[in-house]
Amino acid sequence: MDRRKRLLCIILSLVFLLSACTTNKDMDTKIENSEKMGKAKISGHNGDISVEVNFKDGKIDNIKSEHKETEGLGSKAIDDLTKKIIDNQNLDIDIISGATVTSNAFISAVKEAVKDAGYKTEDFSKKTEKVTKKEKELTYDLVVIGGGGAGFASAISAKEEGVEKVAIFEKLPNVGGNTLISGAEYAAPANDLQKKEGIKDSPELFAKDVEKAGGNPELIKYLSEHATETAKWLADDVKVEWLDSLMFFGGHSVKRSLIPKGHSGVELINKYHAKSKELGIDVLTEHNVKEILTNDNKVVGVKVETPDSIITVHSKAVIIASGGFGANDKMLYKNDKEIDDKVLSTNSPGATGDGIVMAQKLGADTVDMDKIQLYPICDVETGRLLYVGDTRLVGGALLVNKEGERFVEELATRREISLAIKQQTDNVGYLIWDEKSSELTGTIHSHEAEAKNLYDRGLLVKANTIEELAEHFGVDADKLKATVESFNKNSKENKDPEFNLRMLGWTIEQAPFYMLKAGPAVHHTMGGLKINVNAEVLTKDNEIIQGLYAAGEVTGGIHGTNRLGSVALADISVYGKQAGVQAAKYIKK
Repeated sequence: MDRRKRLLCIILSLVFLLSACTTNKDMDTKIENSEKMGKAKISGHNGDISVEVNFKDGKIDNIKSEHKETEGLGSKAIDDLTKKIIDNQNLDIDIISGATVTSNAFISAVKEAVKDAGYKTEDFSKKTEKVTKKEKELTYDLVVIGGGGAGFASAISAKEEGVEKVAIFEKLPNVGGNTLISGAEYAAPANDLQKKEGIKDSPELFAKDVEKAGGNPELIKYLSEHATETAKWLADDVKVEWLDSLMFFGGHSVKRSLIPKGHSGVELINKYHAKSKELGIDVLTEHNVKEILTNDNKVVGVKVETPDSIITVHSKAVIIASGGFGANDKMLYKNDKEIDDKVLSTNSPGATGDGIVMAQKLGADTVDMDKIQLYPICDVETGRLLYVGDTRLVGGALLVNKEGERFVEELATRREISLAIKQQTDNVGYLIWDEKSSELTGTIHSHEAEAKNLYDRGLLVKANTIEELAEHFGVDADKLKATVESFNKNSKENKDPEFNLRMLGWTIEQAPFYMLKAGPAVHHTMGGLKINVNAEVLTKDNEIIQGLYAAGEVTGGIHGTNRLGSVALADISVYGKQAGVQAAKYIKK
């Protein structure tokens, strides 16, 4: 009997032990399955995007990311995508327009992190159901189409003039347009920094420089007379910070261009956005204006499409600030046959000419549509404008070809330099400068992420000798060295017998040396809607379309055959502000 009891106790003990082990194992498994984490790293627009994806009970609980993507553009895209993935538990989501490279890289990184955590990406894959869009109605006093520099200037000035209900409709998920991705330098004649440097300038000289390209003298006169005071308005009212130095752009008689903090349009857009919030302006993204509504030949509103609705917006006036058509391949080629499928673009993807087309349906006239500007120093793989190359405009840099020879004045007009580069071997040019120019300009430090990206891809090289630069790019070393030596000698004597460079006295002598491979891309469309000095849109009979105004790159007539560097920011700011002021007068009649 005792043996049986003893055996039973042993059996029961084993069962209990096995049960306990199983329970502990199950608990461990539950803990393991309830909280997991995966990591991944993918190259983005401005460098690596690192993600850490945390899971809880088999679901994506949190996504942490580290990156150097553009503030307000790539960074916002990552924030938006993070929210969408977590909210929908879905990796099959649309990329963010305007941030394609960043979006694709981030989504890819998250997918890799999902795999790293031991899950399958198919577990987070859902087909998006088609949304039935609801019809809505809204009412504003003023509608501004486009959330770039011109749009913000228009909305803010109108609000300050007493317009109560103002809305900015931006079709992309982020505001900023071309202003955000620009260097945002601003041509301001007779500014305070010029006076400190002893540079003589005037609105008349500025107008003379701009008029050389054949623009409308009346529009240019208004621009030149109001450029500097508008730059002051940006500083005093909008709180834009200008640096304590100037930039010298090609085509200008003197150095007159203000530089924003950070050497980027991010400074302007961030300050504009903050000012708009302060004033109570509605800034609505993913609101694509599809039609401008009229009644009895007067503008009475717009038709807007969003991801989930179609909105009829009633308004007393409309300002078109939707940008040019630099991202519309068909429209570009139609107006300039030199722009074929081999030419890339620096433009925001939102620059598709929508505002021009909508206004034309109302009888609006256009001017200079065939005048399309190329920017000479762009990424040969993506078309992106390269701010590192701005060394050419401040500290000084030479532009050479594969043969190691100069072929154009480095401060000539953008189109002249661009077409000259297109004629060289491989349709590219090589910008070379030294450490002294680099330190003076500061562009590598200011655009560190861009520089690193270029270094990593071998498009920007830093070396202790000129021969090393030449070897990396396969440039003729002997000719390059001779070119540099000849220029240095002449520049010290303040002369350039070959190309009459307008900024001399600098040299390429102090190591380390830098070389950047670059090519031209579509940068600005000078043509657009015909306006008068009140920013009113005109018909082919020079009649005013009542209640319709336009400002910025959507307009034509100011820049003629070529827009000078930094004049665009003056243009969109001056006429953006003017459009807001004049619209306010019209509304309050």
